[in-house]
Amino acid sequence: MDYELTALLLAAILPIYPALWSIYQKIGRFDRVCEEFTRHCEDHEIVAVGIAYGSRDPADR
Repeated sequence: MDYELTALLLAAILPIYPALWSIYQKIGRFDRVCEEFTRHCEDHEIVAVGIAYGSRDPADR
């Protein structure tokens, strides 16, 4: 019974494994894009606040 269950699980999972792996990789790329976007938003906010208070030089902050 134990071997039959193992064989059944492998038969169900192995054919879809490449699809699961590609989804996993795309999620990882999406996370990196989101992190970079967040960093750019923070940089933009720092610059925007500096301009609002009259400081245009990043070294002044």
